[in-house]
Amino acid sequence: MAKLATQTETGCCSVSLDTSAQLRKVSNDGGCSASQNSYQKRSQAKLVTDALIFPLIDLKSPLLKSYWQTWRCTRVLLQDGPTVKTRFCNQRFCLVCNRIRTARLIAGYGEQLQSLVNPYMVTLTTKNVDAPELKETINGMLKDLTRCKDRMRKNGVKLIGIRKIEVTYNSETQQFHPHYHLIVDGCVPSFRLVAEWRKQRPETTNVKGQHITHADVDAPNELFKYFTKMLNKDGSFTPEAMDVVFRAMKGKRTFQPFGGIKRCSEDVEVEQEHTVDWKPPQTEIWTFEKANEHSDWYNASGEAFSEVQQTERTMALVNKINPNYFIQNTDIDKPNTIAWQSEEEKNNLTQSEHR
Repeated sequence: MAKLATQTETGCCSVSLDTSAQLRKVSNDGGCSASQNSYQKRSQAKLVTDALIFPLIDLKSPLLKSYWQTWRCTRVLLQDGPTVKTRFCNQRFCLVCNRIRTARLIAGYGEQLQSLVNPYMVTLTTKNVDAPELKETINGMLKDLTRCKDRMRKNGVKLIGIRKIEVTYNSETQQFHPHYHLIVDGCVPSFRLVAEWRKQRPETTNVKGQHITHADVDAPNELFKYFTKMLNKDGSFTPEAMDVVFRAMKGKRTFQPFGGIKRCSEDVEVEQEHTVDWKPPQTEIWTFEKANEHSDWYNASGEAFSEVQQTERTMALVNKINPNYFIQNTDIDKPNTIAWQSEEEKNNLTQSEHR
């Protein structure tokens, strides 16, 4: 894949902050092991996710159950010897799961996309819409892209690549901007696709809103960022808008390969086990607690699991997203955090505590 300069995209609504990118910038590297550092980064993602999820929970939207699942995501770590078991929510609004999802997508698609002969980054846009129109607009875009590919195939032009559908929110106009980012192999197919897209949606597209540029070596990494940027330009969070996006995208594939690219699952395995090398082998329960810059998983004795100290930047991000986060009381919900355990697991842990 040739490395060429990428032009500035035009025609899209205002760009929001990418929360996962923020977390990558504030990773805490204190010279600990790779395993411990991984959990320290996860604690940052968990802290920011919690700050985001409470305003969404307060909306009492149709996604309420899913938002609570995200609150419970990795909240409890069950350690048995050197192994730690936890449960993930596999939701798109969870930064913990999205870090795993992004890594999986890059691993699954990266080599296939790097093998493309002449890849281009293509952006297909439509006009901004109000909240009531978003779901139907997305459904129409999905059908229209399929129609464009079918017409090209019938005319002897085969599309090879992958597409991502993304939605951004403009807090100034209070409108939503659904659009596609694609990596397409070949100059002719890329320009033909843009022409077909404008032909398919003549009343809602314009020349400036569509964009084509050579894809550089970082194109797959950029493509697999989260499907919506959850923060406004000033770093604030608008839960009502994001709830509209999440409901409109429910049940739809964010990524879709075509032309022979093998599909990789976006799902995160719900139950996972990992080996830890900085804690002694033991039987222990660790529960995530918000404790300002010391927010971490703790056992009943008050010992921290990852031993992270959240950075000033992470703390500023949390306080900007949800100024009331550290004074909200969530004790009433904590008994439910280990409800996913089997009775056998509960009994084993109880017996171990009395040994």
